Amino acid sequence: MHIPYIWLIVKLILIYKMKRNLLAICFCFSLLGLGAQNTFSDDVESYKVGDYVAKSSTYWTVWSGATGEGTQEDALITDENAKSGTKSIRFEAATTAGGPTDLVLPFGGEKNIGKLTYEMWIYVLSDQAAYFNFQAKATIGTTWALDNYFDGDGKFRATLGSSANGYLCEVDYAPETWVKYTLIADLTDNNWEVKLNDVTVAKFANPNNTIASIDIYPNYVTGTETRGNGSTFYIDDISYDYVPFVKPNLDATLLLIGYKPQFLADLNSAGTMQVRNLGNTAINSLEISYKLGNGATQVSTFNNLKIASLGFQVIDLPAVKYLAGQNELSVEITKVNGVADDNLSNNLKKSTLTGVVPAEFKKVVSEEATGTWCQWCPRGAVYMDSMARTYPEHFIGIAVHNQDTMTVPVYDRGLTSFPGFPGFPSVVNNRKTISDPLDLEAEFYSSIVEKTPVKLTNGATWNATTGDLNISVRADFLENLNGDYRFNLVITENGVKGTGAKFNQANTYSGGARGPMGGYEKLPNPVPASRMTYNHVARAILDGYDGISGFLPTKINSGSTYFITYSLNVPITWKEANLELVGLLLGPDGEIVNATQTTIAQAVANGLYTSVENPSPAPNVIKLAPNPAADYANIDLNLIDPTQVSIEIVDMLGQLVQSRNYGVLSGEMMIPVNTEAFENGSYLIKLKIGQNYQTRKLVVNH
Repeated sequence: MHIPYIWLIVKLILIYKMKRNLLAICFCFSLLGLGAQNTFSDDVESYKVGDYVAKSSTYWTVWSGATGEGTQEDALITDENAKSGTKSIRFEAATTAGGPTDLVLPFGGEKNIGKLTYEMWIYVLSDQAAYFNFQAKATIGTTWALDNYFDGDGKFRATLGSSANGYLCEVDYAPETWVKYTLIADLTDNNWEVKLNDVTVAKFANPNNTIASIDIYPNYVTGTETRGNGSTFYIDDISYDYVPFVKPNLDATLLLIGYKPQFLADLNSAGTMQVRNLGNTAINSLEISYKLGNGATQVSTFNNLKIASLGFQVIDLPAVKYLAGQNELSVEITKVNGVADDNLSNNLKKSTLTGVVPAEFKKVVSEEATGTWCQWCPRGAVYMDSMARTYPEHFIGIAVHNQDTMTVPVYDRGLTSFPGFPGFPSVVNNRKTISDPLDLEAEFYSSIVEKTPVKLTNGATWNATTGDLNISVRADFLENLNGDYRFNLVITENGVKGTGAKFNQANTYSGGARGPMGGYEKLPNPVPASRMTYNHVARAILDGYDGISGFLPTKINSGSTYFITYSLNVPITWKEANLELVGLLLGPDGEIVNATQTTIAQAVANGLYTSVENPSPAPNVIKLAPNPAADYANIDLNLIDPTQVSIEIVDMLGQLVQSRNYGVLSGEMMIPVNTEAFENGSYLIKLKIGQNYQTRKLVVNH
């Protein structure tokens, strides 16, 4: 009965000869009732020069899946270069953005078990680049399993999703030579391996442990970098082999262990493990052992599990204490349903955990540009909250709102003017770098180890009845410094709620189509005010975005102490218990050198600093007295030459309170400032003398 099918196989082999054969053994064996192996090879010799690959083949396709292959997405056969024979497939990007060529080879459906080995030869022109990826899902564009870059700098790089997550490998390759690329994806045990010229360059567990196709897309822009002058390359001798998995009776495999790759040393962090049941018998209990570094081996048992055959389960693992430096964590399944399982080779996973030692007294400040109108900004809220929960002693988050009811205009203008500001949501880290909220943790670890030259401490007095708040920021300098260093103070509030549409939050994550986002995927778009709580909200910045020049001397000695005092009347709408005081020291380049964060109660416990004299103003700046002022203050000037003089006074929200143009003045004079109508609080006096500006802080206290 099987003879007709055998003749059919022979006929197919004869038609697709010269190695351009998809030996559809998975199809053929199923007809014969024997198995499901799937093998393919194509040395492209059976095509004609100038043929479109997807148009001429029943196995290749294009990204769009369009039936009109042979269009711009399709790739051409050429005789310009070849690894074997005389022909290969040529790829060239039309623009720096890549494409439009976008050739896809499916592997016969999505595979999440078994072993797939893919091979091809690739030839990249000198100073050019090549890119291809493996798709995890049968629906193209859903999930990227692995990205591969042969870059124009002569480096091969592989990443999981994006280079922002770090490279799996970064090794040299030789342009203008044929390089053999091999991927071995053991999907059963989640062991992936990449080889170049049969030499292993990367081994890893893949969080997207499925594979469905390869997508080849000429592109010489990698992330934000251009590596190479173009994207012209050739591929030849393409093949893959898929071997299915045969289930034993009892077999649990440990697919992934999920602990943070780095965490602060001496702190504890919990993790997870992903287990799959590869056997025929359901799993109801597991025993695991785990060990970090040279510590003792610990054992945990998990009962009441319900993992069906070929099913998955993510299980919470106990917290481990991170040790300073790099240490190996090993996690092993030791028993399944109370006994050893049938395959011990897939029970162990190892990972390297790094315990990071923060620099003494160091805090990291991340200022997030956000707004209720911004549909992507829930991402910033989620990651800022996560960082504040995870690193409460070292991370300071400030949400700087734009064009909504929580906006502080002077702060918003300053932050959105940061060099390279790309839009919302963005996070400015220590006023040195700018990033997406997704990269907050990576930026934190880059900064927290940097030594700081100053320790900052907040002190305060507080009258809960009148709302009068006096705050001192004290700086104890640990190194000699030279330059224009400036104090500043930001007040933030957590748990901010409001009513009406102005407190609604736009939410593009609604419905879950863009994946999980801290629960926002379960909320409507927009999220109504009744269901929104805003944290880290900047309420005031007391010395403007840039701080005030001239308060600190340009030469500061190690061991010296300076402090500055701020005064304001806290609006009744701000909730005292939710307010946080963020003291800052800015450096000569505008960077945040260090910071401190306290509640009002914590600052009051420290007391208001009065034991160290305020430094005298730097020479050649205006003099302002009395300060604090009640009904008036005087600005003393000594102008050598006749000079145009004007003045602006703004409050700490950046609102103009008073302004005047005095015309041309000269000699010694006093400019009075009437403060009778000013509310208690701090103000910035901006004096323009010719083309130069001098800014002083004035405290009004009636």
